[in-house]
Amino acid sequence: MTEPGNIYLLPDLKKSEAEAAEWVARLEGGEMTPADHTAFARWRTESEHNRDAFERYAGLWDGLDALADLNDYAAASARPPLRRRVAAVLPALAAMLVVAVAIGTFVNRDIFGWGSSAFVADYQTKIGGNEIVVLPDGSKLTINTDSQIATEFTDTERRVKLLRGEAFFEVARDTSRPFTVYAGNGMVRAVGTAFSVRLKDNKLDVMVSEGRVALAASRPARIDGAPDRAVMELTAGQNAVFSDEHVEVLAHVTPAEIDRKLSWREGLLAFAGEPLSDVVVEVGRYSDVDIEIRSDELRNIPIAGYFKAGEVDAFVDALHIMTGIEVTEVAPGHLALSIPQ
Repeated sequence: MTEPGNIYLLPDLKKSEAEAAEWVARLEGGEMTPADHTAFARWRTESEHNRDAFERYAGLWDGLDALADLNDYAAASARPPLRRRVAAVLPALAAMLVVAVAIGTFVNRDIFGWGSSAFVADYQTKIGGNEIVVLPDGSKLTINTDSQIATEFTDTERRVKLLRGEAFFEVARDTSRPFTVYAGNGMVRAVGTAFSVRLKDNKLDVMVSEGRVALAASRPARIDGAPDRAVMELTAGQNAVFSDEHVEVLAHVTPAEIDRKLSWREGLLAFAGEPLSDVVVEVGRYSDVDIEIRSDELRNIPIAGYFKAGEVDAFVDALHIMTGIEVTEVAPGHLALSIPQ
């Protein structure tokens, strides 16, 4: 088995195929240095297999800027990268790289008491589904798997309650009516911006891709009033995890990282070196299949790659091909990962 210190690409591709996928990802990310361009040009001329593999992968999503001039990548990739595009293509999973059709379920509101603890969702998605919703003010929500959202708009404020799960918010600008997302014991307030919020264990994971937002504590008794004070502000390219008035994590994220973290909007899951234990948890959000890791030695294996959300069979098949990990169906809907005997 390959040493765990290496990052595993899903799946274990032939050399030209794997390198082509990596070059496409780096070119699309828009962070190539002059030395990188020189190395790419050298790699591409090494063999016909390299050229064919690269052009095939790049062609799988038409419009990649670099394809405008295959003989001058320094010029072609200098144009702004295409955001929200797939950053790597895996040949064994190529059929999976189809943008997922929204399959979320719209739910009419029956009861809504904003100041109470009882909420009925306006919108919800099934496990493995996502949905795009345009609100009356023109703001757009992209709701991730197994999520629930309630909304209430007044003359002075636009309020959204994330009851469960995750959503990406593209907020229409309206300075007279701030846009506020409540989740757990926290709130995120914006005017015109784009950001994602995930509720996990009563903590908010907020990432800003455009504009800025204010984070604040919001206890249930005061959900319809102003918070005691702002915890902090986040600007584009920042990610924070917080609960109540405590910020536990604050990090800067590159545009390429934002695209990867938000690839679920396209029906894809993207990993860039996360440990297998975290990958299994994320995969599990999009499926009813339970994946158990039976060896501590496997938990920290770093994984990298893109595949379609909900395709558990394809994920474990690639994992087996790549690392030799044994995959056993213990019972219907229950898979076990273990070191081969």
